[in-house]
Amino acid sequence: MSSRRVHAPFWVQIQYVLKAVWADLLKRRFGTLLTILVISVSLTIPTVSYLLWKNIHQATTQFYPESELTVYLHKTLSEEDANLVVEKIRQQNGVASLNYISRQESLNAFRDWSGFGNELDVLDDNPLPAVVMIRPTKEYNESQKRNELRQNLDKIKGVQEVRLDNDWLEKLTALTWLVAHVAIFCAVLMTLAVFLVIGNSIRSDVYSSQATIEVMKLLGATDQFVLRPFLYTGMIYALLGGFFACVLSSLVIGYFTSAVKYVTDIFAVHFELNGVNLAEFLFLMSICTLVGYLGAWLAATRHIKMLERKN
Repeated sequence: MSSRRVHAPFWVQIQYVLKAVWADLLKRRFGTLLTILVISVSLTIPTVSYLLWKNIHQATTQFYPESELTVYLHKTLSEEDANLVVEKIRQQNGVASLNYISRQESLNAFRDWSGFGNELDVLDDNPLPAVVMIRPTKEYNESQKRNELRQNLDKIKGVQEVRLDNDWLEKLTALTWLVAHVAIFCAVLMTLAVFLVIGNSIRSDVYSSQATIEVMKLLGATDQFVLRPFLYTGMIYALLGGFFACVLSSLVIGYFTSAVKYVTDIFAVHFELNGVNLAEFLFLMSICTLVGYLGAWLAATRHIKMLERKN
């Protein structure tokens, strides 16, 4: 018996295969729903991890103040010597501007702020040092350069101590990179899980469609035509899983929005959590399509060849 190949326009083949795939998925809707839910939950974990990193990074960028160094001078310096030290500080590379506060000005400011007033007159000596507030240049706002400036200032004779006022924010920034690494690890691990789930589902589809595959081969169907339903099935699984992962991620963000609003209201700042935007959604859908295609192609190709060897 000779076989005869039937040629049809590509779009007609796609339309035919998609109708058949949708009919098959709806026929076993419970199994289809379970597979999609497993994929969507697996993809929700890295998606939420990414959104967590994105919002923390945005918060640290939004509320990160300009760097400022506080230089405390020795209390034993006279006013003339202190002015010489200030000039040396002004000449340092990386100093954009500075504000010098003498010992007397520090005492007067403390007097006004504390409310002690004349009570401070009983002191034999002014306990407060002269202070220089330094704003670094844009180049020296970078962490390594800022530390270099700090070390250079500390070497100037007459400088007692140099403090960086926003060290805690640098630690928070470092924490965001930890969250980023966790998000990357979750993305790799969960993508592998999705790959395996789709591969296992396609393997079951191949074995349940063994008789159909044999008939298609007898009718002259090409290997690409036989594979196409399984490839479309894998991509549909992944796309629907990715879509519902975005929905679940939006629900998680919505759940935490009220808590974040409560905290920001306490600190009198305005900050809103951001979910998945259009570009991120399209990127996720593209990755899902690729993972679904590759998982289905590897599983279908391997198991179809195994069936052919048995026959």
